[in-house]
Amino acid sequence: MRKKLFSQLWIYFVAITFLMMVIVLSVFVGLLFMINHFQLLAPEREGHLFPFYFIIFLSLVIGAALSVFVGKRILQPIGDLRQAMSKVAKGDFAIQLKEQQQMEDVKELYHDFNVMVKELSSIETLRNDFVSTVSHEFKTPIATIKGYVQLLQNEALSPEERQIYLERMLDGTQQLTHLTDNILKLSKLENQGLGLDFQPFRLDEQIREVILFLQPKWEQLNLTLDLDLPRTDYYGNEEFLYQVWLNLMDNAIKYSPKNSNIYVHLKNEETGQVLTISDEGIGMTKEVADRIFDKFYQSDTSRKTKGNGLGLALAKQIVELHHGTIKVNSSLNKGSNFKIFLPNNLKTS
Repeated sequence: MRKKLFSQLWIYFVAITFLMMVIVLSVFVGLLFMINHFQLLAPEREGHLFPFYFIIFLSLVIGAALSVFVGKRILQPIGDLRQAMSKVAKGDFAIQLKEQQQMEDVKELYHDFNVMVKELSSIETLRNDFVSTVSHEFKTPIATIKGYVQLLQNEALSPEERQIYLERMLDGTQQLTHLTDNILKLSKLENQGLGLDFQPFRLDEQIREVILFLQPKWEQLNLTLDLDLPRTDYYGNEEFLYQVWLNLMDNAIKYSPKNSNIYVHLKNEETGQVLTISDEGIGMTKEVADRIFDKFYQSDTSRKTKGNGLGLALAKQIVELHHGTIKVNSSLNKGSNFKIFLPNNLKTS
């Protein structure tokens, strides 16, 4: 693409330069013919130098007109691109160039620039979210642990109080461990990519294991689980897919009110497996749903609910590495529905 772009621009520039030379040469040949035909350079004639002045003036006009033309068609787009790049260098990622250009090369160049700026904007948003989330997620448990360490230095504490403080310190360390584990898992997925180890296993049994693991949570809220999990043999990465169901089920429980329902239905289709996990919880707006799979994104900026904005991003990454899709359909205060599709053709892909 780059060689093609440079080659087309070079041809365009050579064509314009050649056209300029032809026009200037034609004008001068025509003027010389007129001078010779009407004998305008005869010394005996009054004002015989006027043709020279006229030729000089006409040359300046033609040169200026062609310069403006070349500048507008070639140099001006380059100048606009330079100014836009200067704004991006200063941190302005909202700048976009108009792609409606007559030159196809300039149109492609502007399109690539706009795509680049959008990607940089996404990276900047991710960086800001990362700094905000990680700093908060690390700061809170560390401060908690520090506080309880100081309290434990009090020799007058009863054994019961000492045990409570130790348990709270343990909660803080588990919170830090969960955050670092998710960051490492995301990094591993992004770096290893398709190097995951795929093996056959029972998908329905794995989902049941997740539900049993989370039983204390959904029993505490008196939630009713509507399960439809037919026998399903699947070929994929068992370890990472377990994390997908764990994150989705944990979210469904966390955002569900007491005495509500959660639906977990697995359907075997000809092309793959479709799992839907629905709840009757708080739901989310369209704006939140559009960003729910972004890394470190949390709709609850007050951090009243536990989490670090990595669970759904991790789930999406794992599903996509299985060539599948994960989608969410949600309405505020009406619950959320997550639909995951996993294809059957991983052995041959």
